[in-house]
Amino acid sequence: MTCIDGPLPAPSFLVAVTDQLVGIDIAAILRDAHPDAVVVTAPDREAALVSLQEGSAPSLAVVSLSPQEAVSSPLIQALRALGARIVLMGHEAELHGEADGFEVLHRPFRTIDLLALIGR
Repeated sequence: MTCIDGPLPAPSFLVAVTDQLVGIDIAAILRDAHPDAVVVTAPDREAALVSLQEGSAPSLAVVSLSPQEAVSSPLIQALRALGARIVLMGHEAELHGEADGFEVLHRPFRTIDLLALIGR
């Protein structure tokens, strides 16, 4: 067990979902629940990867990807290298993601659903 002196560092999040309104909603929920958190939003995977290359280091990322795409995605590889938790979204993720070992945010979701998922 590691002893940490002082307050825990604020969490950091990356939201890279294809539906902009859903992305805005997720980011707002995360900011409301964690006012000190860094929340980076990206309109697509490429922009999300650029944010990582520029120094963003999220502890958790919500990404629109199928489990099949996630296996070979440079974004997912970069997130894993940083030790980030990865949460997938989208139709294919909802159908197969958990069976393939991924965390999945199912739609429609409520604030409590997202907060419960990130609280695990």
